[in-house]
Amino acid sequence: MPYRGTFYVATIWTLAHLFSIGLTAIALFLFLRHHKEPRSVFYLYSVIAGVLLVAITMLISYFTRRDARCPLCRGTPLKNSGALAHKNSFCLRPFNHGYSAVFSILFTQKLTCMYCGTKYDLLKEPGRRSRKDSQRSDRPPQ
Repeated sequence: MPYRGTFYVATIWTLAHLFSIGLTAIALFLFLRHHKEPRSVFYLYSVIAGVLLVAITMLISYFTRRDARCPLCRGTPLKNSGALAHKNSFCLRPFNHGYSAVFSILFTQKLTCMYCGTKYDLLKEPGRRSRKDSQRSDRPPQ
């Protein structure tokens, strides 16, 4: 994978977006539960700040996921475009293919493009060939 940094940045911003959604939901729950207490103003401000944080992280996450492109097909494997997914692509229910790819990068450091089905290992150095390939190229063709 030649441009793996863009995939890591997109993964971090997507996880920040999901985390901000969770925090906003908790703040909303606390506000609705304690809305008659004098401290409810703090919870209201927390909900408003959470909604702003969700909006900001959603925009940044969207653009960073759009910039992460598959080197082979030039598709956006971290963002669903509505196109038909490849039969070898991986989808973790209840999430779509894009969020499944983000979780795959997070936990396994591997990615399967949802459009072309190509598997990428983000830890492997770009342009490195295996030992067997280098031995085959040293031999003259027969």
